[in-house]
Amino acid sequence: MLDKYVLALTLLLPAAREGNAPSRKPPGAALDAAALSARIDEHIAARWKQQGVQPAAPADDAEFFRRLSLDLNGRIPSVAQLKDFLDDTRPDKRRLWVDELLGGPDNEALYAEHFARYWRRLLLAHAGSRQSAVLAPRLEDWVRQQIKARTPYDRFVRELLTEPEAAPFYLAHESKPENLAGSTARLFLGIKLDCVQCHDDRSGGSWKQTQFWEFAAFFAGLPKTQGGPAAVYVPAGGAMEDRGPARLQIQDTGKWADARFLQGARLEGDRAARPRRALAEWLTHADNPWFARAAVNRLWHYFLGTGLVEPVDGLGYDDNPASHPELLEELSRQFVLHRFDVTYLIRAITGSRTYQLSSKRTHAGQDDPRRFARAAVRGLSAEQLHASVLAATGYQGSLRREQVKGAAFGATSPQAKFFALFDDPHAPPAHAQTSIQQALFLMNSAFMDEVTDAKKSQVLAVLGGSKRPTAQCIEDLYLVTLSRPPRPEESQRLVRYVEEGPHAGDRPAALRAVLWVLLNSTEFVVNH
Repeated sequence: MLDKYVLALTLLLPAAREGNAPSRKPPGAALDAAALSARIDEHIAARWKQQGVQPAAPADDAEFFRRLSLDLNGRIPSVAQLKDFLDDTRPDKRRLWVDELLGGPDNEALYAEHFARYWRRLLLAHAGSRQSAVLAPRLEDWVRQQIKARTPYDRFVRELLTEPEAAPFYLAHESKPENLAGSTARLFLGIKLDCVQCHDDRSGGSWKQTQFWEFAAFFAGLPKTQGGPAAVYVPAGGAMEDRGPARLQIQDTGKWADARFLQGARLEGDRAARPRRALAEWLTHADNPWFARAAVNRLWHYFLGTGLVEPVDGLGYDDNPASHPELLEELSRQFVLHRFDVTYLIRAITGSRTYQLSSKRTHAGQDDPRRFARAAVRGLSAEQLHASVLAATGYQGSLRREQVKGAAFGATSPQAKFFALFDDPHAPPAHAQTSIQQALFLMNSAFMDEVTDAKKSQVLAVLGGSKRPTAQCIEDLYLVTLSRPPRPEESQRLVRYVEEGPHAGDRPAALRAVLWVLLNSTEFVVNH
């Protein structure tokens, strides 16, 4: 039965509306992650040669490993991890440590936790519901389970749209067809279809208002949720019951739209009785011209700071081509051939020379981020910064991030204030900006006082009570915060400060001041 269903869907796909759907090439041979890394570098280097660009030098081991840990585990590496990596003499250690941070016994839970938060942010970014904060923990738990199970990306999306356990996604969008359609198209097709909710596209694209409402009609017939936090307790199955008719009245027009796939085919026959399942199968099908591209582009954007198509929900527009269309095509093709294995893509991207370049600018041609000629300097997310501060200080108190529910109802604890200031899901990662309020918070707040308390910071407790040379203590503070040893001039200046400065004779206080300076440095609060 399923094979017949998939066959029917494939017959629908060629009827694409001209101007919106990219062409598809034959699949070709499957490449392993190392071979795809090499292909990435070939595509990028060809453009450098064409444009006369000199790329940055490769990142040194310390810079690379800090970047990798932040990207995969959501926090800076521990000193023990860093030293193990730096001491590793295997020629392919960078690729091997990618595997370690993805699935090693000490890191697999960190990887799942970090990407569960990442996906929770994405799934709720356009929800616009006051209930989103209340629903976030349930949705994050569900996503975490999918990541731990290594669920393929296509099945993850299908289950998000069809399984009762993922009902918080529907509830956060208030079960409104237009809300769900807009978020689904942005997230999984990379198309800002909600921009034509009120009128045809006037920005150079060719999407029509009727297409939006035909897409939204797949979400018609959902039970209405009650307002307020009580909506959390709507039975999961009832919150997203898959039933027809897939028909929706177009807002402010009195006209009706029947569910129709974006290429133009109608939802007919038995499929009309289960519109969400039909949509999920069409959406995630290997021949869908947008699904794999949108996923690849979003992952590339996450690791490189700028998408191959920018913005990431800017696919499907004739006037917004990819910077490297052949690379986007090849990555998408390999993603499909590897059954939508996200970790395969991660290994390929992080194993590339392109990802491993230094962020240090050495040539004017590196200034255009779409050339990928040097690593982007990316602002840390609130979660990355919070986890990294706790890791750097070795905080031993009872401070933990409150449930999102607590922050939503006006909690005033130090950590709640931290997330209220730093948690911006819409901030572009390649354009790190720190507000005055954020800078003041890191310099002078109850949160920073708490985590750098000499009695609660394991790092300060150990260093402050030791008889190690001051220079060694300074090096340890650099390793635990910036994941690198200090340069000679940095070490000399700070040794003088500890031994001769205002805290001379009070070593714990002097080292606490040094730690405070490092935590407030630009180098600490960005991924580079």
